[in-house]
Amino acid sequence: MAGVRVLAYAKLNLVLRVVGRRADGYHLLQSLMVAVDLADEVELTRGGQGVELSAPTDIGPPEGNLAFRAARALLGHRDVGVRIALRKRIPTGAGLGGGSADAAAVLAGLNELLSLGHSPAELQAVGVRIGADVPFFLGPSPAWVEGIGDRVTPVEVELPGAFVIVVPRFGCPTADVYRTFDTLRLPFAPPAPPPKELAAFPNDLWPAATRLRPELVRLRATLAEISSRGVGMTGSGSALFVAFPSREEAHAAREEVEAKVDGTLFVAVPVPRGYNIQR
Repeated sequence: MAGVRVLAYAKLNLVLRVVGRRADGYHLLQSLMVAVDLADEVELTRGGQGVELSAPTDIGPPEGNLAFRAARALLGHRDVGVRIALRKRIPTGAGLGGGSADAAAVLAGLNELLSLGHSPAELQAVGVRIGADVPFFLGPSPAWVEGIGDRVTPVEVELPGAFVIVVPRFGCPTADVYRTFDTLRLPFAPPAPPPKELAAFPNDLWPAATRLRPELVRLRATLAEISSRGVGMTGSGSALFVAFPSREEAHAAREEVEAKVDGTLFVAVPVPRGYNIQR
């Protein structure tokens, strides 16, 4: 096999609870996460020297890219050259997990391309060293993700049929949101089991995100007028999502949403795993 193409799917946090903070400053979370079919494309081929990355220049140098770091971590000292071509569609800085999804796609894709034979659990053990969300993307979706992203448990819960994702023309840097969460001295949520049904989309980072970006409050109010199934924020923001029973209803509502908000819109549906190797 000379090459492999992998779709790296985005994620939504349908529930996000901050339940504590470790001594090293990392926040402990509980989150119901779902992969959706908004995807980057990762193409992996043999050749070259070491790991080579071709990616949009606006996402920074290769050494800081999670896909590049994932390949380095998995290959270790193996004498093999790999080229990574990364085509971005998932917006950055919006809480959609694009960087972690790309890293997971690289781990799964290289495992296939090079016939390494690693189990999903072994890939997740590598992934947790790369980024907090990477293990989720390597397993079934939806999942209840705990700790710093290292404990991932598949769950059964009835999901909305589709989402309209709204990405404003501003981001919410993750570090700034968590720093603001600490500054506000917001209480930690008590640990809880995963929900059996979704009546709302709570996110404990919402007060911190709106302190940084008050515009989110008005945007959420506008979106709440469009769907009775609920509105949520994914990750630390800035992307919001609106739930609908079906893809058709989401597409029908998209035009109404576009007329009322300033941002980039996507219609996405849940998928059963965070990546898809194209054969």
